[in-house]
Amino acid sequence: MDLELLLNMLGNETRREILQMLAKKPCYVSELSQELKVGQKAIIEHLEQLKEAGLLEVRTEKVEKGRPRKYFEISKDIILEIKILTESFEIKAFELEFSGDIFERYPWIKVLYERAERIMNIGDYNYKIHMLNEISEEIEEKIDEINEVKKALEYLLKHVKCELKRCE
Repeated sequence: MDLELLLNMLGNETRREILQMLAKKPCYVSELSQELKVGQKAIIEHLEQLKEAGLLEVRTEKVEKGRPRKYFEISKDIILEIKILTESFEIKAFELEFSGDIFERYPWIKVLYERAERIMNIGDYNYKIHMLNEISEEIEEKIDEINEVKKALEYLLKHVKCELKRCE
């Protein structure tokens, strides 16, 4: 992922609003235009830029009356991490992906994954929704916990690097 291009795409408020809408569901041009109160021509230009940056893909669906409709949707899941510290500045972008070796290093993730898979195969719709909400909350709590640990480690690393600079 080209960081400069990604930051350029996110530097525009209309493109961010488009991405927010598309994160909820695929949309077509006039739908985006009406919701964001931006002209269709401008929306099309933003969509083309986002598509060229590799952030969107387009699928066409036939409608009963009229021309087929182009739906735009987010093409990949990306996490953008920006650190602005007194001792460093860093930007990273990475796509969400899942590798099997993560289970070996963190067995608790395998347990969560297998539980989620079992829940997704439940036939009773109401019970399935209840269980999916429950495991979603549990996963979000784990992410919050990991983020707290990450912040503490970043803090420690910053102080270690400051001390290294003083010693040099």
